[in-house]
Amino acid sequence: ENAFALAMVNDGEISIKDLQTILDEKMQVIKKTGILEFIRSDLSIEDIGGLGNLKNWLLKRNNSWSETAKIYNIPAPKGVLITGVPGCGKSLTAKAISSKWKLPLYLLDFATVQGMYVGQSEQQLKEALNAAEQVSPCVLWIDEIEKGLAGKSDSGVTNKMIGQFLFWLQECKKEVFVVSTANDITSLPAELFRKGRFDEIFFVDLPSPNERKDIIKLYLNKYLNININDELMNKLVELSNGFSGSDIESTIREIAYEVVAKEQGLTQELIINKFANSLSVSKTNPEKIESIRKWGQEHATPASKNN
Repeated sequence: ENAFALAMVNDGEISIKDLQTILDEKMQVIKKTGILEFIRSDLSIEDIGGLGNLKNWLLKRNNSWSETAKIYNIPAPKGVLITGVPGCGKSLTAKAISSKWKLPLYLLDFATVQGMYVGQSEQQLKEALNAAEQVSPCVLWIDEIEKGLAGKSDSGVTNKMIGQFLFWLQECKKEVFVVSTANDITSLPAELFRKGRFDEIFFVDLPSPNERKDIIKLYLNKYLNININDELMNKLVELSNGFSGSDIESTIREIAYEVVAKEQGLTQELIINKFANSLSVSKTNPEKIESIRKWGQEHATPASKNN
């Protein structure tokens, strides 16, 4: 009511030009919770390299929020759980979904939910979920969900929050699409994977050679505005074996820093040396990464197409 009243102050009617006024009022609802955070995103889904299966799944549901879908009683999608190797595009996907579906994106950080008093954590989680319903339709992004719902505490607070969250996931009737991302999914309760909680569980693996090629092209164009020949590209794909998407971005960004600082000009030798001497996520913690990959390959839908 406040939003519509403010929108009508100037000319006595509500039109598309008043959209920002209404969105600003939604922001006030979110700020009052002190728990949810509005995330601005103009990231295109095409700006993410690889993840073909996940992208196709999202594109097929692109019109699930339309009036046509409602006519045919097609329910809006509930959400996805995206797990996998750190730095391989989970967070980027949450932002891209918001942009693609033209829905506001709100971040729920379980660290801000935890309270020091009895019942405070459960109450703050309830307020956050209620706020998400009030500003629906929206995308609710829960980053590193295992930090809030993993393990057990002596007071039983974690178990209560798990039950509260799972009940809300099952029963929420508002158009709130939940994107939960996790690095260590093995610490999450098994109840979270039951059908009806999420529409799908996707596993984001280390990029394949074809995906690394796409990611290298993307960031060479973004940071250096260049295209390279096939011979050099094949060499970089070989050198980047075991790299995550963020490893590739970081390496190319470092090349750009050196060029901008005029330490040396952009040469093929510089590019090759940077890739050859970069330390990938799979080398810094190989046992942990292998454990994550083994679980994902056995228990989740691959986010990438076979290459």
